[in-house]
Amino acid sequence: MDNTWMSSNRLSREYENGVSEFVKFAVAHAEDPSRMICPCLGCCYGKRIDAVQLTSYLMRHGIDRSYTYTYDCDRVQEIAEALEGDLKDCPEMFERLAGNGWSDKSFTELLALLKDMLPEDNVLPNRTYETKKMLCSIGMSYDKIHACPNDCVLFRNEYASLNECPKCGVSRYKNKLSPAKVLWYFPVIPRFRRMFRSETDSRHLTWHADERIIDGKYRHPADSP
Repeated sequence: MDNTWMSSNRLSREYENGVSEFVKFAVAHAEDPSRMICPCLGCCYGKRIDAVQLTSYLMRHGIDRSYTYTYDCDRVQEIAEALEGDLKDCPEMFERLAGNGWSDKSFTELLALLKDMLPEDNVLPNRTYETKKMLCSIGMSYDKIHACPNDCVLFRNEYASLNECPKCGVSRYKNKLSPAKVLWYFPVIPRFRRMFRSETDSRHLTWHADERIIDGKYRHPADSP
């Protein structure tokens, strides 16, 4: 199914027709057409709705342009194998970069060395930037936030421009260029979006709202005071 309509103006005929075809496709392949996960920018995969609501929400809020849909099992397997071949080593290597305090320059030099040692047709990234870009493309983005060495505050929001901790007065930097401590923050929203794309996982995530029985009896940890 063509998805070029996703980038069109929401007021255009092309977008309207695209939404119509998308909803028909979704209804035809949904396990329960009355509880389809909504990929609009307002719901972000966090709500289950019927076809009428889906059409309305997509027209009103627009659709997540990264949304993909396919029911070709061979194609799904092909994509999975390709991703595994390209990415299976990158997260582990990137973990070493983050955990051992490597600089981007040293990591790039390591990539170059490994790439020379591997066969010519290897798909190992050439630079740190390419590794980060590859991980971000599948939702594994992150933010690096400077932190006080004594864990008093994070240098963000109202503290973003400070060079010293407002609580203990310790310098933000070890030297002129290097922060004393860095927090690697992995945003939770993209992770929830990926989880809601799975029919099984999304059912578990909404269990408290959809299936939990509230009758004053203790049958689940969620029933405790």
